[in-house]
Amino acid sequence: MAFRIVSSAFKNNDFIPPWYSRSQGDSSPPIGWTKPPRRTVSLTLIVTCTDADNGRVYCHWVMYNIPPRADTIYGNQPHKNVSHDGTLQGVNSFGGVGWDGPADDIWEQELHFNLYALNSKLDLPGGSSYHDVQDAMEGHILEKAELIGRYSPN
Repeated sequence: MAFRIVSSAFKNNDFIPPWYSRSQGDSSPPIGWTKPPRRTVSLTLIVTCTDADNGRVYCHWVMYNIPPRADTIYGNQPHKNVSHDGTLQGVNSFGGVGWDGPADDIWEQELHFNLYALNSKLDLPGGSSYHDVQDAMEGHILEKAELIGRYSPN
């Protein structure tokens, strides 16, 4: 079975419900996945969208050093650098730690939930930038799974 990422809140290429947006609660969505590849030491989740007007990539959420035995990130994650199981969260493009959902001032957005299986833990503290996380992952990615969620304020 291929490594896959899923959400009980929306299906791939479907619309993300509004309560995950900044205007209606800004709760992080629940995320799950199938068994990662052998030799996986940690997982990293990076959620991004690209601004259609200027091509800039925005990070909405970054979690890293997720234990490979886990298969779920529950919804409504607290905005903390470190969780109870040692998973770390980084700073998103909007300056906060944890999830920062889509905004209602953009007509339609496409968020890419990318889950990476890594052959090592990342030697970074909690609260690192998503750019630092991306750089630290380089050369350690065993496999990547992607889930796309669309968001529109209407």
